[in-house]
Amino acid sequence: MSYNPDHEGMRRLLNSEMMKRVVKDRAERIKERAELIAPIGAPWEPDEHAGRYKGSFSVEVHTHGGATRDRAEAIVTNDAPEAQYVEYGHRGREPYHVLLRAAMEARM
Repeated sequence: MSYNPDHEGMRRLLNSEMMKRVVKDRAERIKERAELIAPIGAPWEPDEHAGRYKGSFSVEVHTHGGATRDRAEAIVTNDAPEAQYVEYGHRGREPYHVLLRAAMEARM
């Protein structure tokens, strides 16, 4: 018995519309979860930008992604100016790890 892999066929499968739909569905679940757990500010600390982080999540889907650029890929991002500080913490504030937690919880 022998196996001759079809690398071109596998490349087409990993970049197919079907695969893009699969990764987009997972990314949308992560985005929804991130929006649910995103902090919006404390009522005792008025902030003119309260809710900006929560409303700044987006999903980007494209082909030829991944570490080896050979598969469909979906990326969940947050483009609020404070996103890095919310995710990783700053000036003595604990990090929220919103995207990390959302990704871990969405995988179940």
